[in-house]
Amino acid sequence: MANLQFHRAHESLNIETAANWSVQTRKDISSQTHVAVNITTASQIGFYSDSDIYIRFDSSDQDTISTTNDLIIDGEGLVFFNVPRDIGEKIFIHFKQVTSASSKYVRLVFL
Repeated sequence: MANLQFHRAHESLNIETAANWSVQTRKDISSQTHVAVNITTASQIGFYSDSDIYIRFDSSDQDTISTTNDLIIDGEGLVFFNVPRDIGEKIFIHFKQVTSASSKYVRLVFL
């Protein structure tokens, strides 16, 4: 008889799912404007930026981007991140353009 079991029990439980899909208003990052978005209610976020951006997760909505240390995400690509939970009571993601340009945006979806 053929073995039709594709995953063991503990592997079957390790599946990413999302109950919600919530599209957010696009955020203006023109001319290196700092943007902080409260993502406390999301378990995962997806975003698209039309320029290279710095990103950072933390518990403050103040501009805490470190151009020396924070991640740089290439522009014109779709990126998904799981929201880290041990940051604080509120969780923010920060975006800032790497190089100054006009009419640039970040588009977000909460999952």
